[in-house]
Amino acid sequence: MYNSSFGRRISACGLVIAALGIAACKSDAETTEAPLAQTVTIIGIDTPESQILVDVYSRALEGAGFRVARRADAADLAGEYAALKSGAADLMVGHTGELLAYLAETEPAAANTSTTAAPTTIAESTTSAVETTTTEATDTTDATDTTDTTGDSTDDAGDASTTLPLEESTTTTISTAGQASAISLNLQANQIGEILPDTLQQGASANAEDKPVIACRADISTGITLLSDLARGSESLRIAGVASFETDEPFGLPGFEAVYGATFEEFVAVPEDGIGDAFAPAVEEDTTSTTTAASTADSASDESTTTTEAAPIETDADCGAFASSLDPAITAGMVVLDDDKNWVPNNGVIPILTATAYTPGVQQIIDQVSQALSTDFLRAMISQVDAGALPGTVAGQFLTAVGIAG
Repeated sequence: MYNSSFGRRISACGLVIAALGIAACKSDAETTEAPLAQTVTIIGIDTPESQILVDVYSRALEGAGFRVARRADAADLAGEYAALKSGAADLMVGHTGELLAYLAETEPAAANTSTTAAPTTIAESTTSAVETTTTEATDTTDATDTTDTTGDSTDDAGDASTTLPLEESTTTTISTAGQASAISLNLQANQIGEILPDTLQQGASANAEDKPVIACRADISTGITLLSDLARGSESLRIAGVASFETDEPFGLPGFEAVYGATFEEFVAVPEDGIGDAFAPAVEEDTTSTTTAASTADSASDESTTTTEAAPIETDADCGAFASSLDPAITAGMVVLDDDKNWVPNNGVIPILTATAYTPGVQQIIDQVSQALSTDFLRAMISQVDAGALPGTVAGQFLTAVGIAG
């Protein structure tokens, strides 16, 4: 005879076992589920340089396992900074000189009362790979005012042959030729650290600058790296620049004479986009021919031979005054001379983050990118974008070249 009480006990036990099994499965699922990766929201402005920098830092963070969201571009530095202060963005990439001048105007109370300098470092050039282990990023959280940074990550077929200049790694913090410049950048970074509110933090500044520079033809600049070197022979050289360079200060002929105590043989006024062209040979191929008579023992007649000699190549200018060290017109055939007397204020790349986003893992990636950036690298990337490449494409090529996953 069927015992209904026993049956009910068996059924009850089955339910308990099943419930325990479900709970065990659920517990296992909860313990093995990967934690949500930290999200960093980045903002830039609508310029080729800013777009490239945003892509470089964001791709490096994504490659390390962080989630990255992209806010719509701000109109200017003020808009970027306001987004950071309000918490609408976590990361912006500015410039030391511009940011310091802006903070001195907008954060005067902090500038006047701050007494503690934040620890800062000038990034050294390196080619070491990122060595961090982070949880693989999940899908980026959608937001009405953010876009996925991977939208332009597909390599353009036309960019496949493009290469970036590689730099040798160094173990020193300050390079010999850029010593005065690097020290000044460090002072700027320290001052920024003093003024920034407690809610914001700065990453390592990079030895990549956007500042007015003088560049000279490589064939006349052998062994010359400093403007002081140039000053010793500038009286025999011609310099090209926009018309206002003749009278502007500090970056102008009067400023150069006041700081370096030298003048140029001639100033060549050119349009803003014509400074690079002034370096091009004015006469690319000019030859002179001479004819000489040669007699032979077995011939009664004279034979004429022609000897051709190349005339010296002439240019409109030997040096150029460029408003930006990142001008794509500065090519491999030119040498950018270091401003060893700090004639013009420095303006190095510097990332600024919210204090909540500045976790150890994010800090490591941000600083590694800054260490790899240089003016030559950034100029090369801007030149490629100027020629039609996508910012995301050149950013990815740069990260690969310096050994950072992106």
